Amino acid sequence: MSARTPMKRPTNRTAKAIAAAIGRSRSTIVRHIAQPRADYEANSLNRTKPWEALGVSRSTWYRHRNKSAA
Repeated sequence: MSARTPMKRPTNRTAKAIAAAIGRSRSTIVRHIAQPRADYEANSLNRTKPWEALGVSRSTWYRHRNKSAA
């Protein structure tokens, strides 16, 4: 189950830390900040296929992406 309107979680705080701060369980926090599966899949790389826009194969795109990140 995911939240209908997911909250954005600060990147420097874990669900456990947020739960302790507001007095709720970790699973409750995770449920409220979860991204709906349909949204996750719509924004996934497999759906957006950025390698097709560049005219290269998927494996080539991943190799070049990994080299530029390092």
